[in-house]
Amino acid sequence: MKKLLLLVIFTALISCSKDKFTQETLLDCDCDRVVEKLSFNIPNGNAITTMHRYTTINDCTGIQRESSFTTQVLQIGDCK
Repeated sequence: MKKLLLLVIFTALISCSKDKFTQETLLDCDCDRVVEKLSFNIPNGNAITTMHRYTTINDCTGIQRESSFTTQVLQIGDCK
């Protein structure tokens, strides 16, 4: 009886599909995801200013944009 019960439980577990347990990844259409980053330094007297330029892509629309130079620090994968 125990073997039959274990067999039924085992069969039920392996027959479940992964689709029931995976969650859909929801896209944030207001997010322009940073995919490329260019940084360089500008000497400014005794200090150094680091400038950044970013390439972003919107996952919903597929539109790719390049930002103007900024001192804002973002990492690849961040939303802009």
